[in-house]
Amino acid sequence: MGCFSTIAFVDDAASATERNLLSFRIEGRPGDLGILRENGFTLFLVSIGANKERARCFDRALRSGLAPATLVHPTAVISPFAGVGDGSVVMARAVVNPDARIGRNCIINTAAVIEHDCQIGDHAHISPGVVLAGGVAVGSFAHIGAGAIALPGAQIGEGAVVGAGAVVLRSVPAWATAVGVPAKRILTKRAK
Repeated sequence: MGCFSTIAFVDDAASATERNLLSFRIEGRPGDLGILRENGFTLFLVSIGANKERARCFDRALRSGLAPATLVHPTAVISPFAGVGDGSVVMARAVVNPDARIGRNCIINTAAVIEHDCQIGDHAHISPGVVLAGGVAVGSFAHIGAGAIALPGAQIGEGAVVGAGAVVLRSVPAWATAVGVPAKRILTKRAK
């Protein structure tokens, strides 16, 4: 986006020999967030796809005194009448239409379409090419797979997973997994 003068990465999986990510140096581990704050860093963004782990990292960064950045790719289109929560990222060519509300720490991935009056809960992940028609509600921690479609007014519960290419006609219960056309529940797990 070109709006930051300095970017630092932290990664708990990086070994001493793997100190770079793309063209950026990995500055430390998540436990070093307080040190980064003391060195002048003020904002953070969690770039992990797994919703629960992303939420844990988000909370850890908040506790360290950093503030969540909200990033929107320059080719994304967001209505001035829509809302995007703190710490969320909206990727290239995504569209967010009027009266849509996206929670905190969400991923709206490449070319996803979030139509009018949709509600996306915190820590949700909307994969590339997803289309949520008007008035769809997506619960916190839900994951909608690539190319899936939810018809107008569909309800996708907290922690639900909708498989790639699925078509949700009405609803997917909380913590359930649904796949196919039309989407059918194949599994329900307990919240953790």
